[in-house]
Amino acid sequence: MKQCWVNLAVTISIYEYNCINKWAKNRPFWAGYGVEGNLYLIKRAKIPKYYNDMKKTRLFPIILVLITLAVNWGCGGGGVTDGNGTSQYLLYGGLVKNLDLGTVVTAVEMQRDDSLYGGAALSIGSDTLIYESNYLAYFLETDVLETPSGAYNLKAFDSSSLNEQIPFSVPGDFEITSIQLPDNRVNNGGDPVPLAWSLSLNSNGYFFSVVHKDSAYVTAGYSEFVTTGTASATVPRNAFQLYTELDTGWYYVYVCSYHGSPASDFNLPTLIPDGFTDNISKIRLNGRFGTIVVAPRDSIHVTLQ
Repeated sequence: MKQCWVNLAVTISIYEYNCINKWAKNRPFWAGYGVEGNLYLIKRAKIPKYYNDMKKTRLFPIILVLITLAVNWGCGGGGVTDGNGTSQYLLYGGLVKNLDLGTVVTAVEMQRDDSLYGGAALSIGSDTLIYESNYLAYFLETDVLETPSGAYNLKAFDSSSLNEQIPFSVPGDFEITSIQLPDNRVNNGGDPVPLAWSLSLNSNGYFFSVVHKDSAYVTAGYSEFVTTGTASATVPRNAFQLYTELDTGWYYVYVCSYHGSPASDFNLPTLIPDGFTDNISKIRLNGRFGTIVVAPRDSIHVTLQ
């Protein structure tokens, strides 16, 4: 199929970035661009921390970044190219079980022969992921009770070109068990806050996230891998700072367990911390997939008295 190249230049301000970030939050590969191998893989831009701080201010428009998205778009085919027995595929996605919201969302984006692709059949057990053309991605939403911890397979099928199963596991449910603050959760001065949680069985590790109460699922927030080797961590002082100044108010605190190498932050209150790498390496299929379980949130009230 004949290929067309569409170049879309978007200039955004701090305020505009704030407005579209929720959309970008649910489209982890569509804000900025990255290069992996010889492919342009559309991803969330790696914005320096001070840009995230400026974004939180919602002050006056300042030019943040000029993003040029080079989208390989199949003419008349919405990004779908003619398949053949030698096609190569990329798959990036993840399953997020959010116990705080009571939802489970699987989101996957695919490429075939360097083009975004929506013609494959993806399924988990008897559930089929639906391709949403508005998002150029596959989605499946289920209830938490329908997705217990355990082993699963993501099946990817595309005519004679692709027939693969990607095994993955969903970690066990868990919860935050302690946060070293008074019952009113006041943290005067924004000091570091130790917290602990119950074990999430079959997880490969944990990360925690901190975000202003009104900015969860909207802005990047603060997220950090847990490196203690235990079910405990300390929220650092800079999680409550804007630039180097204390940013007062109510914060939500989340702890997330993970398995594999999740590549989607759809259904997450903040960004996934950097550090996950590709874990799919097959003859015709490469990429990254994993799962995240979000424990019910706790809160911290940062004050300056």
